[in-house]
Amino acid sequence: MIANTYFNVEAIKKALTRGTLILTTGAMICFMSSCDTKRVVSTNNEVEYDLINTENDELVESGIEQVLDVPGEDFKLVINNKCLLEKDEKWTITSDKEMLMNIHTLGLNPNTKVYIDNIHVDTTITSVYPSVDGVTQDSMDDRIHNSKMKGFPISDTNDYITINCIEGQNQTFIEGSYLGFRGYSIGDISERRYVESDYLKAGVTGNKINSVIDLIIEKEDGTTTCTSVFSTIGVSVCPYTKIMDSNGEYTYRYYHYDVKKGTVVSEELDEIKVDSEDTKTHTK
Repeated sequence: MIANTYFNVEAIKKALTRGTLILTTGAMICFMSSCDTKRVVSTNNEVEYDLINTENDELVESGIEQVLDVPGEDFKLVINNKCLLEKDEKWTITSDKEMLMNIHTLGLNPNTKVYIDNIHVDTTITSVYPSVDGVTQDSMDDRIHNSKMKGFPISDTNDYITINCIEGQNQTFIEGSYLGFRGYSIGDISERRYVESDYLKAGVTGNKINSVIDLIIEKEDGTTTCTSVFSTIGVSVCPYTKIMDSNGEYTYRYYHYDVKKGTVVSEELDEIKVDSEDTKTHTK
C-alpha cells in the first residue's frame, strides 16, 4: 500500500503530452490506443466442422457420428460423440460436463486385428474474439492399463467406449490500474473468477474437441503398422444466463454476435428460445 503520495497535476498533464507518464490501466490503454470502432476477430472464425447443437434436444440425444479415413488403410473409423446431459442441464463453459465417445471400424478385413494404442483429447474454447478463442479447457489421455493386452481391441462389431470428463473452466482474470510518475506510484489490483456471462460477453460460442486416436494394425500377413486418425467436433454453449430477481422470479439474458454491429449484444427474455435447427456444421 502506498500512502501520502503527492501528485503535481500540472506536471502530470505535461508528462502526458511528452509521453513520459506510465499508465497500465487496461481500459485506459484501450481508450488511448484506438479511436475507431473496428475490432479484431478470430483468424479462424469461419472454419467449419461438425457441431453438436446443444439447443436441439434431438441432436443432443442422438449425438453426432463421423466416418473417417484411416491413413493407408481400406477400412474406416466410425466415431460417435454424445453429450451426457441430465434433464434441463445445459452445456456451459464454467460447469463440469461429460462426453461419451464410441469408436469402431467399418469394412475391416475379418483377418485383420485393430487396437487403439492411445487416445488424446483436447477441449478448447471457441470464440469470435481472439482474447479467449483457443484457450485450452481440459485434456485427456487414455490407454490400456495392463500388460496383458496390446491395446483396446475394436472391429466392425466390437466398440471402444469411453467417457471424457471435461473440467469446468476455472480461469481468473486480473483487473486494475497503476499510475506512476517520477518515483511515485499508486494503483489497485484485484482478481476474480470468470463467470459464464464473462465468457458469453467475450463472444464464446462453445467448445472445440480435438481427438487423436493412435491405432495398432495387425495384418493378415503378419505385418504390424501404426497410424493415427484425427477428429474434430464442436459443441455449442448455452447462450443464456439465468437471473433471479428479489421475488424469486427467473428471467434469462440471451447473448449473440451481431454481425452488422460487429459485437456481442444481449437481451433479457422471460423464457429460453427453442432452436429446432438440425445442423451439424458449425462456423466458429
